[in-house]
Amino acid sequence: MIPIPNCTVVTAPVDGRVRTLADNGTDVSPGEVVATVEAGGKQFEIRSPNGGRIAGALAALAQPVLAGDGVLWLGRA
Repeated sequence: MIPIPNCTVVTAPVDGRVRTLADNGTDVSPGEVVATVEAGGKQFEIRSPNGGRIAGALAALAQPVLAGDGVLWLGRA
């Protein structure tokens, strides 16, 4: 059996382009801004749903994303 680590996928709230991403390995608290998406000339903050550590990006800077697409994933801190 392969153990699967506890992780959380953080998703884009709107269709747009990724403008900022928190650095891998950064510890975050619930509600902390971990990324932003630009849509229609406005910046939308993406907040961590829970505490943890940024374990990796699922999207690149300036990449188009759709609402619900994974942007980052969090692991245990």
